[in-house]
Amino acid sequence: MSTTLPESYPDPEYEAAHVATYERVPRHPIKPAFPPGVREADFAQAIQEFIAIVGQDAVFVGEGLSDYIDPYDINEADESKRKVPSAAVCPQSADHLKAVLGVANKYAVPLWTFSRGKNLGYGGPAPRVNGSVALDLHRMNKIIEVNDHFHYAVVEPGVTFIDLYNYCVEHKKKVWPSTASLGWGSVMGNTLDRGMGFGANFAHHQAMAGLEVMLADGDVVRTGQFGISNSPSAFLSKFSFGPSVEGLFLQSNLGVVTKLSLWLTPQPQAFMSCAFSMPAFDDLEVMVDVFGELRRNGTINNVVWFTSLIETLCISGRREDYWKGEGPVPDWRLEELRVETGFGHWYARWGLYGPRRVVQAQFDEVKAVLAGRAPTGEITGTLYDDDAGVDAAAVPPEHGSMFVGVPQLWSLPLINWPIPKDRVGKAAHGDYAPVIPSSGKMVLEWMKASKPVCEANGVELMADFFMHERHVVLMNMFTWDQTDPKQKDNMNKLYYGLHEVAKARGYGMYRAHVNHMDLIANLNDFNGHAYNRFVEKIKDALDPNGILAPGKQGIWPNRFRHLRETQEADPK
Repeated sequence: MSTTLPESYPDPEYEAAHVATYERVPRHPIKPAFPPGVREADFAQAIQEFIAIVGQDAVFVGEGLSDYIDPYDINEADESKRKVPSAAVCPQSADHLKAVLGVANKYAVPLWTFSRGKNLGYGGPAPRVNGSVALDLHRMNKIIEVNDHFHYAVVEPGVTFIDLYNYCVEHKKKVWPSTASLGWGSVMGNTLDRGMGFGANFAHHQAMAGLEVMLADGDVVRTGQFGISNSPSAFLSKFSFGPSVEGLFLQSNLGVVTKLSLWLTPQPQAFMSCAFSMPAFDDLEVMVDVFGELRRNGTINNVVWFTSLIETLCISGRREDYWKGEGPVPDWRLEELRVETGFGHWYARWGLYGPRRVVQAQFDEVKAVLAGRAPTGEITGTLYDDDAGVDAAAVPPEHGSMFVGVPQLWSLPLINWPIPKDRVGKAAHGDYAPVIPSSGKMVLEWMKASKPVCEANGVELMADFFMHERHVVLMNMFTWDQTDPKQKDNMNKLYYGLHEVAKARGYGMYRAHVNHMDLIANLNDFNGHAYNRFVEKIKDALDPNGILAPGKQGIWPNRFRHLRETQEADPK
């Protein structure tokens, strides 16, 4: 077994960003942890059997686990709360995976499964149950197929957004894959966690068809038409004969997905980069209402991404560049900055894709509607067209980038916002991400209710959201200096404060940090938490030894159910 860190990314830019993310300032050594309920001798034997399966260089312990913790952990100095694995194992094939699951079942070793571990802000690769073995699937990284007739891809867990994009370019595929804001994440991992992109097919989990899943006992299941040997519709249709089960493997600990098909966007004849901004904080209400209608009536048939003035400033500087006082930037200074920079207080950005005349007609309709409903706003639209198909790489980054499926690391500097330039710090971020109806009144009210909670804990309201047809997924992002104990304590208070605001309004969450999965799962309170009980019945049937990601999304196998953090149900 190895104490040397595993290789992460062949691309030097991506590897440098990864190393910078996991740099510890100051360093908190990883102390040995063991899986609960597993004898030390059994654990040692399991490690030897893992090595026999995947090789000496694909099992990690000690300091070799430095990439398997939460790089933004607010509890890193508190060993009683810190989430760390006992070891990590990296299978390279389905045969490896099946054998690893066999060993885990034999010794009742809990595993924490992930593809790339880049769900940062929500715990990254850190396990829900301390001492679990990290089941790292990044070596299962084959791009099985990209079809540019029916426009889909089939990938294994370790394929990143930049991998898929580069493959399509190198093989001259006439498709635009959707990409998340950071290109280092797993296509599969993002999809299964209901992640989103920025262009067409942006709601990744809604663009998946057939899955291949390995269950805890090593049995393999294929879903939908993929379950029919040699079906030509395996990756084209969501239809099943009988119950559709794909959803059981979203944000799930019921199996390990080994193959995923994802629909892609045909390379369009025309692409228009569109933006609309308004100057006042309260303008958000009319913006949400107008764009919500345009989404529902099909004029804009993909995501509209809303960002705030603070986020615009974060990308180009740090807090101290704009505000020399203590605490968050006050409203009066934000207004000065808005006037000085010419930025709007709120921005909506979206792309239009398809035949040239259709794209132009869509934009003309959007422009006309906004002129009548939101006349103080400013709209821009920049058209790129080519009868042979627009080359995504030729669209300038300010107009293209993730909107045309070109992966980037563009948003990483944002988290440096609170770090003074004259001293060493360690930037970190988190999110509270409620799901809210696409109502201008309700979204604005959330902003007004959450803003004082943010400011009371030393941060600005840093919010953006992704507009679907009838709801928005809103990201209350917060950044802090991980070397400052007071800031870490404030971030903990902030999370619980935002949770109380959301809970009072009946808002559920899009994702949850591993430290708070029981808290968020507790919101499913109908009929005595019937949803949780239903899924846990399935969990116990499929995974009787409880080896697959116990506690993920608040779903606990019988063996570990005593670890459910009941205090999370009432943080007061």
